[in-house]
Amino acid sequence: MRLQSREYKVMLHAKVFTGDETACRAAVARFWEYIRAELQAADIDTHGKLDALNDSKQRYVFFLDTGKRDLYHRSDLVFRLRRKLGSSKAWEATLKFRHGDRLLARAQDFDLRDKDDKEPKFEEDVKGMLSGDTPRLWALFSRSVDADFDPGHMPATVGECLAPYKEIRQAGLPDPDTPVQTVAGLHIVEHVYEEGWIRLSKEIDGECALILWWKNSEPQTPIAAEFSFRFALEKGHADIKVVRKAWVTLMTLLKSPLVDPNGPTKTALAYGDAEM
Repeated sequence: MRLQSREYKVMLHAKVFTGDETACRAAVARFWEYIRAELQAADIDTHGKLDALNDSKQRYVFFLDTGKRDLYHRSDLVFRLRRKLGSSKAWEATLKFRHGDRLLARAQDFDLRDKDDKEPKFEEDVKGMLSGDTPRLWALFSRSVDADFDPGHMPATVGECLAPYKEIRQAGLPDPDTPVQTVAGLHIVEHVYEEGWIRLSKEIDGECALILWWKNSEPQTPIAAEFSFRFALEKGHADIKVVRKAWVTLMTLLKSPLVDPNGPTKTALAYGDAEM
């Protein structure tokens, strides 16, 4: 399976977005205008507003794993559940294998037992970091497949989490009867702001997203803020001009005072010691 997309991510100072919904929307708009100006100064064009809050992108999110987090630590698997705020419909579960070895990630071929319109994804996530004054990339490759879970029959064991999937050939999988629990007891409210774009070439735009996380019990104090842009790959490849422009974009972002270049990612906040 070829890589389908690359996504560049930077963590922001979450306190910038503190406040009620009105204050938060205003902070998102200010962030976008500030970033647009910084990118324009580097001869990088943008368009859109990054202020469209789609109802389907306002979600509850949590992760399930064993008490010792064996799925993550022993098998490099993340099991995430999310659902639109206020919904009583099925939870969307994502099983994701994440690893820094592209070939190892590509070799994973688990899929749904009962096929539907949810196709597997094979993607690259790139986090920009600063080591001293030297910028560098930290990349993880992931294969993921989504499944639906009836809210009346939520998974209580490893076997129930993995039941919708087939061909999971990970060494070290926990016993199927091992109970699972919410990772770190963390129940998250997630808002995703989209509709902003970065011009990487005449043909390719990077699709932007600003993702905010709150603890469900603390609705006005975000615990994570992530800005990203992504673009699709053509048969696993990208034009060199696109990749160079994406690199300049990432370096420009890392210099912004709004960016926390060494801040923990969302996964790291949930699992405590995740690299991305």
